[in-house]
Amino acid sequence: MEWWTVDRLEGEQAVCENEAGQQQLLPLSRLPDGVSEGDVLRRQGEEWSVDEEETAVRRERAAARTRALFRRRSDPSKGAENFRPK
Repeated sequence: MEWWTVDRLEGEQAVCENEAGQQQLLPLSRLPDGVSEGDVLRRQGEEWSVDEEETAVRRERAAARTRALFRRRSDPSKGAENFRPK
């Protein structure tokens, strides 16, 4: 079983990336209807399906990282006023 993440949609193709960072173009006609950026695809033989559970897990991880970044930016102890160039 292979897992690929939809990086982006370009016209009638999806640019997908696997865990090793390899990319491949897949025609949307071979993918489930409604596939979107960030979906995790599972390949079994020649069939592709969206792994809803893995997609949800990865989206939550990405959202948590984004929230953490914004919390750090809003923390005055890590702001520009404390920046000291070398």
